[in-house]
Amino acid sequence: MSTAGRTTEVGRTRPTGMKIATVIAGAVIFLLLAIPLAVQVITAFRGPFLPFGVSTAKWSADNFVTLWELREDFWAVLGSTAVFVGGSTIISLLLAFGLAWVTVRTDVPFRRVISVLVVVPFIIPPIVKAQAYQLMLSPESGVLNQLLRLLPGDLVIDPYSFATMTVVQSLTNVTFPFLMIVPILTSMDGSLEESARVSGASWGQTLRRVTLPMLWPGLLGVAVLTGILGLGSLEIPLLFGQEAGKNIFALKLWNLISAGAGELPQYGLAAAWGCVFLVITTIAFVIYLRATRSAERRASISGKGFRPTIMKLGAWKVPVLVAVFVFVLLTAILPMFALLWSAITPYPIAFSFEALASQTQWGAFGEVLADPEFWASLGRTLLIAGASATIACVAATVLAYGIARGRRTGWSKGMDLFASSSVAIPAVIAGFAMFLTFLVINPVIPLAGTIVALVIAYSYRVSIAYRSGYSATLQIRKELEEAALVSGASPLEGFRRVVVPLLLPTVFAVWIQMFILGTNEFTLPAFLATPESRPLSVYMYAMISPRSAQLYQPDQGAAMALIFTLLVFAIGYGLQWAVSLRAIGRARRRLTIPGLGTRAIAAVPNDPPAPATRAVAAQGLEEQRELVSVAE
Repeated sequence: MSTAGRTTEVGRTRPTGMKIATVIAGAVIFLLLAIPLAVQVITAFRGPFLPFGVSTAKWSADNFVTLWELREDFWAVLGSTAVFVGGSTIISLLLAFGLAWVTVRTDVPFRRVISVLVVVPFIIPPIVKAQAYQLMLSPESGVLNQLLRLLPGDLVIDPYSFATMTVVQSLTNVTFPFLMIVPILTSMDGSLEESARVSGASWGQTLRRVTLPMLWPGLLGVAVLTGILGLGSLEIPLLFGQEAGKNIFALKLWNLISAGAGELPQYGLAAAWGCVFLVITTIAFVIYLRATRSAERRASISGKGFRPTIMKLGAWKVPVLVAVFVFVLLTAILPMFALLWSAITPYPIAFSFEALASQTQWGAFGEVLADPEFWASLGRTLLIAGASATIACVAATVLAYGIARGRRTGWSKGMDLFASSSVAIPAVIAGFAMFLTFLVINPVIPLAGTIVALVIAYSYRVSIAYRSGYSATLQIRKELEEAALVSGASPLEGFRRVVVPLLLPTVFAVWIQMFILGTNEFTLPAFLATPESRPLSVYMYAMISPRSAQLYQPDQGAAMALIFTLLVFAIGYGLQWAVSLRAIGRARRRLTIPGLGTRAIAAVPNDPPAPATRAVAAQGLEEQRELVSVAE
């Protein structure tokens, strides 16, 4: 064989830098997801305590046998969790669909304002919302119960009943399905609905026979993801459900590992519970995949003929606005007022103007701002949220590009599914699995209870970044990368200098979303944090929980919750505003630079201005004009 032939053969077998980067990114995601779940499964089959390092650990199915022997408890937990998660999911979907329909498909006034008001609760940390609802529903001093007493019948809501807990859970989760339903309704063509109306069908018949069948795959996927989100939530069960909700899965898992005095934590039994519910959520995730796989058969957008239908409400505008106001009152105004009232009063008292004049004080805010632990836990929160969002976005973006541009093999399909699967892992299971993992490896790698452990745990939501990066990569034409390769750039250099700048807007948007989720996170650090590593959400819970003994300061806890919410709101919207300004500035600069197409494609030196490249550049120029108009 000639020297040239041997060189070619070596070039074919030697892995490129892009392949190595893809493998590393895949390994990071595999470590984030597979190892903790594997440790949980092993723990379920290796005795009542840790699976390794304990002399009594042995392979057996004793934990699952115990589950079956306690079948009354098993079925009680399964039934209570199904009612709690199912009920809250149904209520959340109904509210979200109604709000999305009003803002997208009707002529109700102030639609943009309504959209903003519905999204604002997403910024409020879940533990803050849970605390606000607990204060708002207090039997004696709760502002909502005070308002209800003004009505005939002396109606009072029991904040600790199972029904109340389910409704509160649904109100805290409305924003998530709302954000997913809005684009589904926006992209649905209204011509079929108009045809049904012309044929004599009423709005109700059109909704039941035309609209819902078209939206069914998307709505089913939203329902599954909302249910998984509710299943993994610990805040509402922990604050409201110590008695009525003791059989809810998240609280059951928490109680099994939070042993009281003289008791040992039942890690093996808790792992068995986690395996059972992990199977359930996996089945639900498969249903979601099958539902969304057939969504294209119900697509209704057809090019220039596409037109959304706007329903004229007429006399119904006022009742719809009143209903929206009641929703905003229950989800934003009253909870925030309840927090403020608790922060400025020394003890729980009912609101009155007399109490406002004589009992209020603002010292709790000063005490919070002077508390060094507040600033330390806030700094840890920002560090953990920022580092975890960065790890997830970098690994997911590299892997998404490698899989989207690579050959469709069994490995790539499997990795694509695996990287998308973290949405099927409830936060309470992920937190417990990470907790077991760090306990097992602690003798070798002492990470348990550290900030590094929290950063790793927060990164498990990598599928959010992966799916966004995968979709964004598919929207980038391959001609750009081919031009870089023709110019002599390696695949890794083409990715770094051509593709990454085009992906940055999507990556930044996802990073901001994951950063906000990280700052709001409570379930994961509830399992993993120690007093030396706890973020602000856990420290705040210690301030509002009577079980915290010397840390219990409800007025300071409420003040801290308000300060925390304002900080998250300012940081989240500040980052979004900065990214928007940057995108508008870049678009304007490109519009004013002659020969935009050649300069944009020439990120790699010596790029030849091929005809295909000029065509792509012309299309990119038009897209930039549209970007500026939309952004402005």
